Amino acid sequence: KVLIFIVSVLAFATANAKVGGIQYATPGDFSLGIMLGIPPAGANDGARMPMISLDGNWGVASGFINTSAFGQNGAIDLGFYYGICAYKEDLKKKYGPQWGDGGILQNAVLFRAAFHFQFVENLDVYGGISNGVNIWSPTGESDKIWDTDVKYAGGMFFGGKYYFSDVFGVKAEFPVFDWNEGNLPTFAAGVSFNF
Repeated sequence: KVLIFIVSVLAFATANAKVGGIQYATPGDFSLGIMLGIPPAGANDGARMPMISLDGNWGVASGFINTSAFGQNGAIDLGFYYGICAYKEDLKKKYGPQWGDGGILQNAVLFRAAFHFQFVENLDVYGGISNGVNIWSPTGESDKIWDTDVKYAGGMFFGGKYYFSDVFGVKAEFPVFDWNEGNLPTFAAGVSFNF
């Protein structure tokens, strides 16, 4: 409910912003994204909640590729990604009927870098790389079996943002590679705010 409220307020506040004709991820720009995603595939029995993620990115360079069709183009940004989701664990099936509910809570904390290119006005297409950690925490009676575990996480991703105004847009992302262990949703979509 809080997430829906925040998105609604920000969308309303940017509804009258000027449309079109800008390049995104320029130096000094900050973008904030909120997404819901299909949890990463893993050895767990299933997901209790989708991957909810927040990402923030700062533009550090832009306009360094000169193209005849798209003009001065290309941009690079650096940022962070935080995602959280929960999995259920069928302890009764594995350890017997005396066990109660259990599960695993996944927190992905990643640093990201991405290259952006605009083929169409208001459409920001990008791809990048992420590195960080996954923090796996047991929930319910799973804490009798496992301790919290922190592991390296990283991967590559691509996505796109379509801006309806200078500030507000929608976005979607897909992983390309997800190495070491699942940390990126198999598909995520949400909203983006450019400041």
